[in-house]
Amino acid sequence: MKASAEDQNLLIDLSSIDGDLQRLRHKLANLPVYAELTDAEHTLKEHRSAAAARAARKEPIEATIAEAETKVEQLTAAITRKQSQLDSGEGMDSRQLMVLQGEIDGFKESRDDVEMSQLEAMEQLEAIEADTASDKAEDERLDGARLALVKRKDDEVAGVESEIAGVQENRSALTSRIAPPLVEAYEESRMLSGTGVVIMRPDGTVDGGLDLSLIEIEQIKAMAADEVYLTEDTGAVVVRQG
Repeated sequence: MKASAEDQNLLIDLSSIDGDLQRLRHKLANLPVYAELTDAEHTLKEHRSAAAARAARKEPIEATIAEAETKVEQLTAAITRKQSQLDSGEGMDSRQLMVLQGEIDGFKESRDDVEMSQLEAMEQLEAIEADTASDKAEDERLDGARLALVKRKDDEVAGVESEIAGVQENRSALTSRIAPPLVEAYEESRMLSGTGVVIMRPDGTVDGGLDLSLIEIEQIKAMAADEVYLTEDTGAVVVRQG
């Protein structure tokens, strides 16, 4: 294939630009901030799950406190009623008065037990409310860290995408200066094998991981300066150096 020395050099430059694009696209796909953001989102999710489980304890404890309050009121009312009967003593002998006093004492003991349980429940509720406040503060901290990573990710992605756009613009400008048939051969080889173009040195060695036969090397050496060789297996454009 005919190709001027200038086009051959430009093709090498094009290959270098494509290498830059490949590196930038790899960079874009593997920004460390992606993993950091994933970890931050996982941590926040785990925290919210644990916080929800802690907060779920509040409702049954509040129900226990309310139930205890009702029992205390009922027992207090019973004690008041029985105490009134005891104080009047009307129609009761000493044995009945003693039984009544025993009932009052029993009610008072039950009320003390219920009040103790109620106090314990209120202490548990206080601890849960403290946990809830702490969980809220931690949620705000973790979500703030997540949002900061989202912004950082967006900024880094935009930065790399801007670099890619600039390189692509340079690529388009460079491609327009190269003979179309040479560009087509180069693009076909890139699609076929990812190679595109390789450089053969004066000693016959080539880069790009290709191996040329001795016959191919001699054919290439015998070509005119304004010709390039296309390898049979990959269609790579072989440009001579030196």
